[in-house]
Amino acid sequence: MARRAVVTLWLVLLGSLVLTTVWPATAAAHTELQSSQPSDGEIVGEPVSQISLTFTRPVEPVSDGLTAFDENGLEYRPDATDSADGQIWHMYYETPLGSGHYEVYWRVAAADAHIIEGSFSFTVLVVESESALAPSSGSQDVQSTESPVEPTESGTVAQDDPPSSTTGTPEGPSDTQAPSISHATPSPKVNSTPLESSPSSPTAAPEEFTAEVPSTSSFARRGNTAATGSQRIAEATRILIFLATMGVVGGLAFLAFIVRGEPLDSERVRRWVSGNGIVLAASAAVAVLNRAVVIEREWSAFWSPDAIADAVSTQFGVAAGIRLLGGLVLAVALYRAVANLSRMPTVVTALLGGALVIASFAFDGHTVTEGPRWLHSIASVSHVSAAAVWSGGVVLLADLLWRRHRRGADVFRPLMRFSRMAATALVLAGAAGTVMAILVLNRFADLWSTPWGRLLLAKIALVAVAAAIGGHNRWVLIPAVERQGETAVHRRLRRAAVIEAIALLCVAIITAFLVAASAV
Repeated sequence: MARRAVVTLWLVLLGSLVLTTVWPATAAAHTELQSSQPSDGEIVGEPVSQISLTFTRPVEPVSDGLTAFDENGLEYRPDATDSADGQIWHMYYETPLGSGHYEVYWRVAAADAHIIEGSFSFTVLVVESESALAPSSGSQDVQSTESPVEPTESGTVAQDDPPSSTTGTPEGPSDTQAPSISHATPSPKVNSTPLESSPSSPTAAPEEFTAEVPSTSSFARRGNTAATGSQRIAEATRILIFLATMGVVGGLAFLAFIVRGEPLDSERVRRWVSGNGIVLAASAAVAVLNRAVVIEREWSAFWSPDAIADAVSTQFGVAAGIRLLGGLVLAVALYRAVANLSRMPTVVTALLGGALVIASFAFDGHTVTEGPRWLHSIASVSHVSAAAVWSGGVVLLADLLWRRHRRGADVFRPLMRFSRMAATALVLAGAAGTVMAILVLNRFADLWSTPWGRLLLAKIALVAVAAAIGGHNRWVLIPAVERQGETAVHRRLRRAAVIEAIALLCVAIITAFLVAASAV
């Protein structure tokens, strides 16, 4: 039975690796805004009808993810957006943006399904032509250069309509009449130096111009309870997913290798795995619904079929769907296997559910976009499998030691079995984790200079503590059981197992934040 279970486990693991390898590859670099036109902080001397954003990898705007704000917080949505390759995006305005300070807010979904956002700002300063500044005899004085200094009080721009910025022809430097500033476009604020003191050349005016940058960024203005609340729900569901994965995968390994042939202990582990399967499926379902809220930034998206469909169609939705299916398969298969856990249909179905859960981690998280897809898929699946076998097994071991001691049953044999399994899992998890870190980090200094690297260091420290406790159990306490008997060292064994389990639970929680942290 044990040999058959091992062979089946390896076949299912191999199948999950093949599934993740043949899946269409995603991008292989950190996704961020590379450049923009106009660039951040640039002063433009003519109305702007097109804004371009270049990202390091293909992205897809989510909701109203490409828009602009003026210094008064009025929103200027583009009349059209397009991209030929998903990497360079253009925002078009039929009525160009006139004089004023603008901040472009972008919010996009990267190839790995993570949503990233940011902003940059620029200033438009439409300066009168030289001929317009020269007075003519018998004619009325030209518009005072003070007119664009103070914001106008009349007229507002509708949030959903493009701004109307100028009434003149913006590209007519040879016109005799200077372009007048529309009341709908907020005027920029300048320093105390009047424009008359500047050289008559239009190119000299921007050197004297100093725009007042808004104290509140556009995406901070756009923050709302839905955005904040959905972020907290996303964090909670990630933690539950990782903890439930520990329970599912670690429980399956515990059933196959530690308590095989022990009906009483197997029954308890069976219920444990089935319960964690339910938690995993429920967490995956909530994660998908919450993803719709994250994308739309509205609580109503939680029950909107269109928003949910958009969330399901992403890489994140694929991963959540696979987890949901795997959790349900495990819950149903093991819940109905009360009579005989060793039946081949039950074993195969349970291992299939476990493989689905493991494979799901190759379909989301920004780490899957780094390096060769086949290599990172193997490393990700191996790391999740080994880490879950170790961490979930330790939790069950602590419970097993307590229950077996109470009924006077042998603890030495399960201890030796788990020690060998945990040692193998630790080596595999460490090797796969090292490969993943090399693929994600651009340089060694990223370990302490990026959020991803700092969380990784915290995770490594806790793993080192747990590994040290496990080594002490293996080389000190287990031999003491042979020499002194179980009663003499049982309390120390159980205390060490509990501390090791707590450390690994903390590792799982850190990992839940690690997969969403920035690696740049």
